[in-house]
Amino acid sequence: MRQDKTKLTIRILSAVVIVLLLFITFFFVIQPQMNKYADERRLEGIEYYVYQIILPQLQANGYVQIPVGNETLTLVPYIPEQQQNVSTE
Repeated sequence: MRQDKTKLTIRILSAVVIVLLLFITFFFVIQPQMNKYADERRLEGIEYYVYQIILPQLQANGYVQIPVGNETLTLVPYIPEQQQNVSTE
């Protein structure tokens, strides 16, 4: 009877250690790789959206309207004014 409890305790502790190792493996190895992959795909999507959709519309129309929720964001090219050298004498 005593030996059965010892075997049961060893099996339970072994199962706990295996579960903890699986959690550690997931959080420190697998999840960072998944996040890296998702970030790379997100950047590709952003680059595609900007370079393939927004910039051609901006060049053709002079502005781009992007719906953001219930509002619209209007993008226009910024052309800084040339500063004139005015002397005050």
